[in-house]
Amino acid sequence: MKNGKIIILSGPSGSGKTTISKYLLSKNFNIRLSISCTTRKIRKYEKNGKDYYFISNKDFFYKIKTYQFLEWEEVYKNLYYGTLKSEISKIWQSKKHILFDIDVKGGINIKKIYPNNSISIFIFVSNKELKKRLINRKSENLNKIDIRLNKAKKENKFSHLFDYILFNKNLKKSKKIVTNLISKFIHKSRSIDLNQ
Repeated sequence: MKNGKIIILSGPSGSGKTTISKYLLSKNFNIRLSISCTTRKIRKYEKNGKDYYFISNKDFFYKIKTYQFLEWEEVYKNLYYGTLKSEISKIWQSKKHILFDIDVKGGINIKKIYPNNSISIFIFVSNKELKKRLINRKSENLNKIDIRLNKAKKENKFSHLFDYILFNKNLKKSKKIVTNLISKFIHKSRSIDLNQ
């Protein structure tokens, strides 16, 4: 695809990036979500191959050794996430733009790899609001929530490395802002080299 573009949505866990990503996918932007690999356990409401590719640590390390990842990170202790090169190729071959719903370091890395044909948006929420959201999600205990909150404080320090910072106080308003940004970006002519 000559004019394939990349949309990067990053932010701490619970910031709303997945909700905004799903909303963008419902719009007519000719985009497809890049599905990441992870070694974490699948949650009740998730599906393998739709939300993530859930794989073992052994499989993950094999993919690192065989250079199958575009980027990868140990996001939490012994919990790994990565973007497969094959996933990128598959999406561009289907003549679609790529949407990343990705952790902060992963978002920064992808922006570095594709600086000319990507837009990166950092989804920011206050620590107080973040704690409330993580508790309401009911997928983790309080100890794990504290770990995520401490990580969020560190991740927020990288927000200046993104093209835009979105303060997600009101989800409806945030969806509208991101939709406008993506609409302008998609329709702006920018050719890329798929071999980079």
